[in-house]
Amino acid sequence: MDDTFKLLLFLHVAVVILALGPTFAFPFLEGIANRKGVAATRFAHQFEARLETIWIRPGAVLIFLLGLGLIFKDDALREDMPVWLTVATVWFIVTFLTAVFVQGRNIQQGLKALEGVRDDAPLPEAYTAVAKRMQIVGGLLGLSVIGIAFLMIWKPGE
Repeated sequence: MDDTFKLLLFLHVAVVILALGPTFAFPFLEGIANRKGVAATRFAHQFEARLETIWIRPGAVLIFLLGLGLIFKDDALREDMPVWLTVATVWFIVTFLTAVFVQGRNIQQGLKALEGVRDDAPLPEAYTAVAKRMQIVGGLLGLSVIGIAFLMIWKPGE
């Protein structure tokens, strides 16, 4: 393993931790915010949406590019990509697209459901329906990150 490969691997893992790590705090943030009311919930989702835009999505793209760099740097992987890596790569792409197009839409719908609602009002029914979808999709996204990490570390079949 040469120094370039080691550097790419370090950067890949570091960006995974830095970019995706904060997403594991979202369910806790949402839970606290929902108990505090409309103003806190609105702020939590605005924060999540902003973090997704400026930190998480660019980080996910960088994770993918660094992963490609690792594949192209390793002759064995480039010439005969193992099944575990193919599965992990496809799973990552599906997870990223789900986060952007499904969860991103859920967050926007949640914010829209809170528009015009007084800060001291109870959470509207329109929001609670979207919140359930956010919880389910968010849970699946988190499990996907864990599953992909498992494949990358365990490398089944090797």
